[in-house]
Amino acid sequence: MWIVVLIGIALVVLFWQYILAGLALWASLSIVRALINLAAANPKPTYPRYPVQTRPVAKPVQTRPAAKRVQTGPPAKPRPEPVRDLPAPDYLPRWNPGRRQDVGRELAQWQKDFDSAAQ
Repeated sequence: MWIVVLIGIALVVLFWQYILAGLALWASLSIVRALINLAAANPKPTYPRYPVQTRPVAKPVQTRPAAKRVQTGPPAKPRPEPVRDLPAPDYLPRWNPGRRQDVGRELAQWQKDFDSAAQ
């Protein structure tokens, strides 16, 4: 550990002029940048600024209205309401990864049976 500290001190002693010149250059550039930002960069315009005008939004193409069905016979009877609603959503099958794998296995088994029956 001491050797690293001694090498660090030796480098600072050896290159002190370059270190000092770098610090002076960094400070002077920071001052010049601050002066440029204060003086010339993006002065507030004296004229009013308006947003850039873009292309107008395209209007949808007008199409022919859908043809209405002509009534040729007596009016249709209203359909009766279904006796029960759809099953609860958690009862409905879901395509999850396990089910996809099962379906893949079933298809492979069916294909195997089909191929063996064809021979």
